[in-house]
Amino acid sequence: MAASHEPTRTLAAFVAKTRDEDLAPAIRARAAACLLDWIGAVLSGKGSHTDRSLMPVVSSLGGRGQATLIGRRAGVPAPIAALYNGTVAAVTEIDDVHDLVSLHPGIGVIPAALAVAEEAGATGRSLLTAIVLGYDIAVRVAWVAGDSHYRFWHSTATCTGFGAAAAAGKLLGLDNEGLCMALGLAGTQAAGLWESLTTVAVGAKHLHSGKAAFHGVLSALLARHGFRGSPTILEGPRGFLAAMAHVEPRDVATLTADLGRPFLVGRNFFKRYACCKACIEGIDGIRSLLAWPGFGPADLARVVVELIPDNHRLVHNPAPATPEEAKFSIQFCLALAAVTGGADVRDFSEAMLRDRRVRAWMKKVEVRSAPRLPVRARLTAHRSDGKTASVEPALRSLEPGEVQDKFRRVARPLLGARAAEALVDAVDRLDGARNLHALSHLLRRSVRCGSPAQD
Repeated sequence: MAASHEPTRTLAAFVAKTRDEDLAPAIRARAAACLLDWIGAVLSGKGSHTDRSLMPVVSSLGGRGQATLIGRRAGVPAPIAALYNGTVAAVTEIDDVHDLVSLHPGIGVIPAALAVAEEAGATGRSLLTAIVLGYDIAVRVAWVAGDSHYRFWHSTATCTGFGAAAAAGKLLGLDNEGLCMALGLAGTQAAGLWESLTTVAVGAKHLHSGKAAFHGVLSALLARHGFRGSPTILEGPRGFLAAMAHVEPRDVATLTADLGRPFLVGRNFFKRYACCKACIEGIDGIRSLLAWPGFGPADLARVVVELIPDNHRLVHNPAPATPEEAKFSIQFCLALAAVTGGADVRDFSEAMLRDRRVRAWMKKVEVRSAPRLPVRARLTAHRSDGKTASVEPALRSLEPGEVQDKFRRVARPLLGARAAEALVDAVDRLDGARNLHALSHLLRRSVRCGSPAQD
């Protein structure tokens, strides 16, 4: 692919020159909300099969450092913390996504930024700046790579590594050239295939974000010590976009268009349910329909769900076999919402998979791909007497106050109410914090997996 300009170097220069004070308070507050939401995602993944399988490997890698393994007292080197925290954060599907692209930037960028910030002795504001910049780079790469990339490659694995490297490199104080080298090294390590979204390989999907965080930190550390990466890794004729996407040369300019105007972290999406984003409208839609007079759970014979093709491909699964698979089953998510009223972390369980009421409701859900649908989803409820009602639910992100409430619901059973509230307060004060000591101390508290914490 012939390059019309130098986007890799331009992105590196943008990261290097952006100062903490260049970010508006609202953007820093948005980054803080992303951080709190991500902490909740890590906490909710503690005790999972992925966590139990990963921890012995992480422990065997050894080393002492200043970076935090969430829920563990001993500090570890930054790459190890990024690997662990980034992997566990992906387990329960409550982490943020982005409005512009099918990407989970937080679970790769934030663990890399936090780990390096702890080791570098960074201020709270510098951590927030790094998160903002990491989101920007990851989203831009995923946006340009587009659908042709996403068909086979999990963008959260491949594109988020660039954002993780940018965030880590910013916190290490790398200059233009150093950040360019870090991006080059991150790009040559990019990997993560959609074949990993299967029952037996779901842990591999969790690993995608952890590895993106890991190789982002590794790339920045190597670049700091003079290791060289390709300065044209994104646009080069044998670079990332040429090898892993079908991109026209003119589209490459999108990588660097209007940098920082606005910062793209403002377009991230906070989930209200612990499932794939493509299921969220369906859950809101069935809850809305069931609240209508005459359309209660006992009145409906079937519910027809029309989805745009990309979402249909992701979440049409009438027979999920595991709780992890159920998060990508619109049939299960609608049935769960009809029976329980929601779709929280603890609702996705083996017990609910076997629940007779849920299984009966799943049989009522008919899912169709609708290429010409003008909205993302439409639900039509059919009563046994032939009457119908339809809704086209809007997709709405949580507001910052709702993000805090969501965090409390996740964290209180695991940490206790006082510890959960202390974390909310620490993140809220981060913009003015001279260091991360208070936050790190709170993140190292033990997590009660499987049983409520007691105050």
